Amino acid sequence: MFSPQRTMGQYTTPKETVHYMTRKLLSELPTKSNMKILDPATGDGIFIHTLLEEGLSTENLYAFDIDRKTAAPHPDIHFYYEDFLKVDQPGKYDAIIGNPPYKSKRQSPYFSENRERIQRDFGKVGIHNLYSLFIHKGIQCLKPGGVMTMIVQDSFLTNIYYKSFREFLLKETEIKEIVLAPRRLFHKGKADVRTAIITLKKRGMEAVPSTEMRLVDRLKEQDYDHPPEHLIQYLSQRTFEQMPANNFTINVPEDILKHFETPHRTLGSVLKGGTGISTGDDRFFLRSFKDGHVPPEWIPFYKNGGRKDAWYYEPKYYIHKNWPDYVERNTSFTVRNRSYFYQRGITCSSMGVDFSAALLPEGSLFGVNANLFPEHEEDLYYFLSLLNSKLIKYMVRKVLNRTNMITSGYIKKIPYIEPAPLQKQVMIETARSIVDKKKEDPSFQTDEWQSLVDQTVYEIYGISSSSRSKVHDFCHDIMEKI
Repeated sequence: MFSPQRTMGQYTTPKETVHYMTRKLLSELPTKSNMKILDPATGDGIFIHTLLEEGLSTENLYAFDIDRKTAAPHPDIHFYYEDFLKVDQPGKYDAIIGNPPYKSKRQSPYFSENRERIQRDFGKVGIHNLYSLFIHKGIQCLKPGGVMTMIVQDSFLTNIYYKSFREFLLKETEIKEIVLAPRRLFHKGKADVRTAIITLKKRGMEAVPSTEMRLVDRLKEQDYDHPPEHLIQYLSQRTFEQMPANNFTINVPEDILKHFETPHRTLGSVLKGGTGISTGDDRFFLRSFKDGHVPPEWIPFYKNGGRKDAWYYEPKYYIHKNWPDYVERNTSFTVRNRSYFYQRGITCSSMGVDFSAALLPEGSLFGVNANLFPEHEEDLYYFLSLLNSKLIKYMVRKVLNRTNMITSGYIKKIPYIEPAPLQKQVMIETARSIVDKKKEDPSFQTDEWQSLVDQTVYEIYGISSSSRSKVHDFCHDIMEKI
């Protein structure tokens, strides 16, 4: 059983992180005196205690908490048992700091219990997680020029569901800094959650030119004051405005980012397809014939590969040839992109940290992972090489979607550059050779061939040697770098 705090999405913030957030907040304020500073979900009160240590007066500090078992952080501050998402205090505070709850719509009953109000107050920016609602409400409660520093789950950076939320932040605030906190920051609290510290300044009425943001890549330790220089990047806020779905990218080289600037040609203009069959119950509808004998009435079914399955792998699952009958009898059995069934194509991994692509053999069916088909079948092996390159893996996992679910929609947003004929031929011949070798020996090592593919793709996209090093470093250890 989870503790009540875990159930409500509350996690104690490590003190080193709180000290940095507090100093960062105060550095953005013109003065410490006569400031109204709020912690909207105070919990154990660590942010209030740290502000007091920094010399703030109790008269300046405000704290809310929804949990009536929570004690006031200090008897002399302004403390209230309030649901911050219900308060109506527009423009009251000079600064807001804290660690709001992280609970999605699926995880927390709060959303269903307050459905109408949440839709009315937050519907325009998307209703997906409590932390994004806290930030939205916080910006409303700030005075023009007010500052907010929050540590939140980092899913808002690229997840498509947060597109409207990102648009809101870009329109209403100046992004001062985003720091990717250490991946295991909350492990002591038994929470495996990736987080980011974001510092914003609420815009005033006057027009403000695009500001420069300080972006710090994933830290190994809580060394916020002196991060390694290669993890730091300064970018104009306008960069995020030009990204697909206004994605917030952190420490991505500019010669890679430029390919995403609008307008640009995308992979979706030359690759079609997407998800296929969702059975609703794979254990019932799919079979695995491990003895190698597959009855003729069963059809290969590709549902999700992995890193070791790149380029080519024998099918692991099969579906009965009478699958169309299931559509009529089972409401949970859904079919999409039927026109691509049984065609040769490319099947991609959808779940997991890594990303890979493999040949989808003719005569096969496919599941809800990304399955792609080129306009011209003779280009199939070119795109198979392209999708298995380190640069594309970097673009997918570092730029387009930092979460573990990769759909065809994200892949289709990859920038597409038409290769020179010789480059294309090299990629095609390499992919054919790898597939042939993998058919003969599934454990065939592709390292040398992979290097040729990567080198060719870097040349096609004009990527500098320093940026190539960053791509290789990221792809070598995605779990720690993401």
